[in-house]
Amino acid sequence: MNEITHLDNFDHSDIVITSESFGILRKALFEHMGKEKAKAFLMRFGKVLGENKAKEVIDSTKPINDILGIVESITNNHVSLGHVSNVEYDIPRSNIEDNQIIFNEKAAKSKDPGKWKDSFEVKLHLKHFGIADECTCYTLSGYASGSLSVIFNQEIFVKELTCRSKGDADCTFEVNTKEYWERNSQDYLPIYDDQSILNELEITYDTLLSQKKLLERITDFHVQLTESVIEQNSIDEVVKAAYQILKVPIVIEELNGNIISKYGIEKVEFNELISNKKIIKERKHRTNVEQINNSYLMSTPIYLDDKALFTCYFVYEDMLLYDKNDYLFLERLSTVSTLCFINEKISFETTERLKINILDRLIQKQYISIDEISSQLKYITNEITDPYITLMFECSTKESTNAPIDLYEKVIQISNTLKIYSLDGLLSNYKDKIVILIFSVNKTSFQKRINQVLSHSQKIDNEYNYKVGISSVFDDLTHFHSSLEQAEQAVNLPRSQNVIQFDELGLLGTFLQGINVNDLKNTANKELGRLLDSNDRNKELLYTLYIYLINGGKLEKTMKDLSLSIGGIQYRIRKIEEIIEKDLKDFTNASYLLLIIESLISIGEIKI
Repeated sequence: MNEITHLDNFDHSDIVITSESFGILRKALFEHMGKEKAKAFLMRFGKVLGENKAKEVIDSTKPINDILGIVESITNNHVSLGHVSNVEYDIPRSNIEDNQIIFNEKAAKSKDPGKWKDSFEVKLHLKHFGIADECTCYTLSGYASGSLSVIFNQEIFVKELTCRSKGDADCTFEVNTKEYWERNSQDYLPIYDDQSILNELEITYDTLLSQKKLLERITDFHVQLTESVIEQNSIDEVVKAAYQILKVPIVIEELNGNIISKYGIEKVEFNELISNKKIIKERKHRTNVEQINNSYLMSTPIYLDDKALFTCYFVYEDMLLYDKNDYLFLERLSTVSTLCFINEKISFETTERLKINILDRLIQKQYISIDEISSQLKYITNEITDPYITLMFECSTKESTNAPIDLYEKVIQISNTLKIYSLDGLLSNYKDKIVILIFSVNKTSFQKRINQVLSHSQKIDNEYNYKVGISSVFDDLTHFHSSLEQAEQAVNLPRSQNVIQFDELGLLGTFLQGINVNDLKNTANKELGRLLDSNDRNKELLYTLYIYLINGGKLEKTMKDLSLSIGGIQYRIRKIEEIIEKDLKDFTNASYLLLIIESLISIGEIKI
C-alpha cells in the first residue's frame, strides 16, 4: 500500500498513514463537509504540505547553488511519498538568472501541460465515488502549488486540466500565477478560500440573527397594521400607522393618478417628484425600485378582485435613507391595504344596496306615502334635503369593443365618482340605464361637477361612452316621477353633446310636459304612416328624414352626414314625400314632423 507520509526524520514525529486510510478520511470529508468544502480543504492541506516540504529542502541545501535541484528533490519526494509514480514537467534553465528562477506568466503559458502518472487520488476517488464529473487530484494540485510558490517566492496555482478519474487518458496540469488564473479563468479557486468553518458559522449566525430581527420587525409591522384594519380604521389611519413605524413617506394612488391616501409628503411635492424621468434600478417580486434624480421611489400594486387598481409607494427623498429590505414592508402594506379596501367596499356596497332598494321602491311606486321613503332615507344620512334633481346615465360600448355591460358595477363606480366630486344621491338601474336621484343640489356648481364626473368616468373606463340626461330641479319627492320622465326624454335625444338638460329642450320640452303618449302615437302614425313600420327599408327612410329635418332641409349637409350622393338624397326625399303626402320644403310641415319624431325618440318609442 502507498504511504502518504514518509519516515525521513523521526525528529519531526512523522505519522505513517496508508492510502487506504487517507481514502477513508477523504470520503468522510466529502460526506460530512460537502463536495466544495472538502475540495477546498484537501487543496489547502496539500498546499501546506508542499510549502513545508519546500522550506525544509531549501533550509537543508543553503547556500542555494542549483534551484532546479531543489525542484527535482521535491518532485522526487513527491514520488517517494507514493502520491504519484512520476511527474513530467521541466523548467528551462534559460529562465534562471543568478540561481533564481523568476516565474512569469508568459514562460509558464508557453509550456506543454505537465503530467502526473498513477495519481493515488484517482484510485481513491474511483473506489469510493466512481467516475467523477471534474478533476479530483486536489491534494496533488495543492502540494505542487504550495511548493512552487515557496521556491519562486510568488503565488502560483497548479491547475489540473484533465484527470483519469473522469475518464481522461492522463492527469495533466498547467502552472501559472494566481493573478493569471483570476484574470483568465471563470473557475472558483478553492485553494485560496481560507475561510474556516468556524468563521463561516459565525457569519451564518450573524446573517441568521439579522434575518431573525428583520422577520420580527416585519411580523410586528404586519400585526399592527392588521389590528388597525380589524378595528375598522380607514385607509388613511392604516397609512399613518405604517409611517409612524417606518418613518418613510407613503402614498397610495389610483391607476389614473388620483391620490387616495398619503402621509409624510405633500401632494404637490409627490406629483412634482414623479413627473421627472425615472430610471428602474431593480425589481423584487412585485416591487419596482426607481431612481428619480437624487431620490428613490419604491412601488408595488394593490390588488382588488384580482385587478391591480391602486399603487402603493415608499418615497426616499434622500438615497441614503433607502433600505433594500423595505420592499418586504411595502408588500405587506399592500396586502393590508387590500383588506382595508375590501372592508370599505363591503361597507360601501351594503349602503349602496340599501340606496338601490329605496330608489327602486320610489321608481316602482312601492310605498303607501312619500313620507315612508323619506323616513327610510334617514337610515342612510340625515343630510337629505331639497332641492333634488334626477339624472339618467346611458352607458354604451364603443364600436371597437363588444364587452357586455355590468350595470351594477357601473352603479358602484359612478357612486364612488360622485363622492369624489362631493355629490350624494341614490342610484339604481332602470330600462338598461342608470338613474340617479341627487339631493342637496348646489345649483351654482352642479353643472361643473357633472361634467367632472363624466370626464372621470370616461378616463377610468375608456372603452365605454357615457351620456346623461338631466331633469329640472324640484323641491318635493312627490315630483320624482315627472323628473324621471324628463331625464329619460333628455338622454334619449340623439344629440352630439354628452350632457343634455331637459330645460334646454325648449319647445320640445314644453310639448312633452303632460303629453298623452297614446295621443302622440296616433298622431305620429297619421303623419308618418309607413315610415314607422319596423322593416329595414322604412327605418332607413325615417332616419334620412330625421337627418334632413335637423339639417334644416340642406341637401349638401345631409348628403355628407349620410355618405350618399346628391341624387341618392333627392330620390329618398321624393320617396318620403310620396309616403307621408307632404311637401318637406314647407317650413311648417318640416317643423311639425321634427317635433313629432323627437317626441317619439324622447319617450323611447323609436331609436335613431
